[in-house]
Amino acid sequence: MADQQEQHKPSRRHVVAAAGLAPLVSLAPPALRRGAAAAAEAATTQPEFRFFTAHEAAVIKAAAARLVPGPDDDPTEKLYNSPGATEAGVVYYIDHMLGAFSFKVPKIFAGGPWSDRHGGHENYMKHFVPLAPRQRVAWKKRIAQLQPAYRKAIKQLDAAAGGDFSKASTSTQDQVLTNLGDVRDLIFGHTIEGMYSVPEYGGNRNGVGWKGVFWPGDSQRRGYTAHEVANSDGPDVVVLTATEMAVLGDLGLVAAVRRAGRRGLLGVNRLGRHDA
Repeated sequence: MADQQEQHKPSRRHVVAAAGLAPLVSLAPPALRRGAAAAAEAATTQPEFRFFTAHEAAVIKAAAARLVPGPDDDPTEKLYNSPGATEAGVVYYIDHMLGAFSFKVPKIFAGGPWSDRHGGHENYMKHFVPLAPRQRVAWKKRIAQLQPAYRKAIKQLDAAAGGDFSKASTSTQDQVLTNLGDVRDLIFGHTIEGMYSVPEYGGNRNGVGWKGVFWPGDSQRRGYTAHEVANSDGPDVVVLTATEMAVLGDLGLVAAVRRAGRRGLLGVNRLGRHDA
């Protein structure tokens, strides 16, 4: 019975494919290799939670780890030593977003014009910008809608997992996320934001998301040379499987993908199989 359950459990790729975001998964494993060391080092310091209880944080952390897994979450990511949502501290990004108004200056808009990541003498981004009255009203309304949505989502995850989603097996967690599409979509969107936004918002710890896609981060202080602006550093290659092509077909995007493939931008041939 256990072998049958293992055979039919949805993989992490199937979970994300069901969300219509399979191409991102294809890009992620080879691209995220370089950020693991920085993520492990940064994981030793943890900020406090502003909105989540300890249990709620554990549930969201576990869900995010199934959607964007790291080396301890998925055999493929372990092979590449690729940092994921846990290493990037995504749960803190989501928590600080939901608890934005618990900060002296609401944690909505990071300051500027630059950080100290590329030669600046001070990280101006860590000084958040006070909100104008209309912005305050709009963001309070938005967060007031997200807070109960997350509390409801956590209860749904726990119930579907038999009591505590964070302690369920990974196969159970994957199945629950596959079945609860609205919950998955809510968490996935903010998980991606937490992977790639500037670290001042609480996620992308030590820039591991940026390192994974070989982006140096905000470069306003250093800037880009004329050569970097005028010349491409090469095509962004994404290899799509037949399953992922089928997902894109359901979304009506196959024609666009094939046109991109003919221009050499995607590693797919006209039948949707891998190019040799």
